[in-house]
Amino acid sequence: MKKWLLALMFTLTGVTHAAIVEGKDYTVLPKPQQVATPGKVEVIEFFSYHCVHCYHLEPVLAPWAKRLPADVSFRREQIVWGAQMEPLARLFATVNATKSMDKLHAPALKAMVEQKINLADEAALGKWLATQPGVNVTAFMQTYKSFGINAQVGRASKMTRDYAIQGTPTIVVAGKYATMAAEPARLLQVVDELITKARGK
Repeated sequence: MKKWLLALMFTLTGVTHAAIVEGKDYTVLPKPQQVATPGKVEVIEFFSYHCVHCYHLEPVLAPWAKRLPADVSFRREQIVWGAQMEPLARLFATVNATKSMDKLHAPALKAMVEQKINLADEAALGKWLATQPGVNVTAFMQTYKSFGINAQVGRASKMTRDYAIQGTPTIVVAGKYATMAAEPARLLQVVDELITKARGK
């Protein structure tokens, strides 16, 4: 292989798989958090249903998450920066509790970001749910208003504070490495590198 072609390949590889740098691609949380599943590398996407960047990330993130190896656990968490965001945490907790993630998560992002439907408003949420195929609106809203969901909203608020989440989407790996802003493909490359780092390799 010609030297110039080999050099070009190394250059392109370097661009595509640039090494991650602390302070540029990720930060270390001031106070590491305990992971929910010991023995696995925990990956949490802190997002919000009103976040345009989360909306653009989701089409890339969803298939990426399905391909994760067995030693990696992945989940999402709706952030709560104030009382006005609690209804979104309530919505996300209900989506989880009713096992509607595949059915409602991406459509909810689209509804808020693209269609400008305020799903933090209970009446607007009910009308929107009625347009979603296969959703029992009455059962969903009963869960939405339940005591168990109240507890989940409080948990989301505490996690937002404990993980010191300042922007969305932020992906935290192993309870200690938090990604910084990047376009979707680069963001997931950083996460992949952080997963490797968390394994100690």
